[in-house]
Amino acid sequence: MKVDPETHIGEIGLNAVHPAHAGHGVGTRLYEYALGHMKRAGARVATVATGGDASHAAARRAYEKAGFHAAIPSVWLCRLL
Repeated sequence: MKVDPETHIGEIGLNAVHPAHAGHGVGTRLYEYALGHMKRAGARVATVATGGDASHAAARRAYEKAGFHAAIPSVWLCRLL
């Protein structure tokens, strides 16, 4: 996680809960901690990104449970090199 002190935007980066621990509140506590840290650091908004494919469905549910929602539809473009 990080907070940009100029824009006051916090960002949660790549993260995961091991499948053996899924459904036990680990992700909820992780996001509560991260959001509290960002707020104390002066963030006014928090962002997180995840994939839109089926393999990221659990991540999207976890983020939505933590209060995130798709405020700005985004598209990532990629190119194989």
